[in-house]
Amino acid sequence: MVDIIIITVLAIVAFFILRSQLRKLRSGQCSGGCPGCMGTCGGCGHCVEGTAEGSEN
Repeated sequence: MVDIIIITVLAIVAFFILRSQLRKLRSGQCSGGCPGCMGTCGGCGHCVEGTAEGSEN
């Protein structure tokens, strides 16, 4: 019974996190937290690519 309660609480938390991220994306904000991000995906796209390139090396 306790397992069901824990799973339900985790599902509710995950729902609210996903909902907030989707709202950010729909409003044009970047959902990632890259340094130097100006709040738009257009301004943040280069640092996401830079992070991916840096992790490959």
